[in-house]
Amino acid sequence: MSTFSGRPAYLQIADDLRSQILDGTLKTDDKLPSEPELMTDYGVSRIVVRQALDVLRTEGLIVKQQGRGSYVRSLRPPTRRVIGHLYNERPQSSPFASVTSAGGQRPEWDYQSRKTTASKVIADRLGIAPGDPVMRTSYRFLADDEPVMLSTSFEPLAITEGTEIEQPESGPVTGVVPRFDRIGLHITHVKEDVTGRAARPYEAETLSVPQGVPVLVIERTYYVEDRPVETADIVVSSARYLLSYRLEIPGRD
Repeated sequence: MSTFSGRPAYLQIADDLRSQILDGTLKTDDKLPSEPELMTDYGVSRIVVRQALDVLRTEGLIVKQQGRGSYVRSLRPPTRRVIGHLYNERPQSSPFASVTSAGGQRPEWDYQSRKTTASKVIADRLGIAPGDPVMRTSYRFLADDEPVMLSTSFEPLAITEGTEIEQPESGPVTGVVPRFDRIGLHITHVKEDVTGRAARPYEAETLSVPQGVPVLVIERTYYVEDRPVETADIVVSSARYLLSYRLEIPGRD
């Protein structure tokens, strides 16, 4: 191992292993050499090897399997979500159910709805006043019994209260678009803002987010013309979902 760089030994080892992962020498699901093997290969102590492996785990490049060792984590999520074509046709049910079923998996979700009041952030997104009544619904979405997505949605009760869609999951249909169609409000467009951040403890545990892997947070708002009628915060692991965009370019005149 070269020491002329002046970098600590554990960082040099991490650099070398990282390069092997990124250039494909070490591939997805490959097992890294054991700690004793790395100690011999690099001529360092066990604590230095462990520090190097901790760096790679923090970066989300490897995962540790208890009693088996460390393995290269897949850098490409297995599930592609095509944002630009999510609504090629007007949905008749939950988009999650449709997409999950199309992928050969069984969709399920559990939820809890309750009446509450809008915070300033939610009020701004819905175009209402802070403190106005809203229906808040928290979801946990599963594919083949495995939790894959969390969501919290808000709908102004000034629109839905007393209608057959007041309870988002207890009416005649599910899915935001077909639900609002039932009361004569036809959603015209959806806006999504996507950010990334570290997983919070509940998110990491529920979605099995590997250490060092960020979550994607999708702020989605449905509109009827210029009027927002539902907004939601959706959380998925970036280890599972790739947000893939396909946007049509208008033809030349």
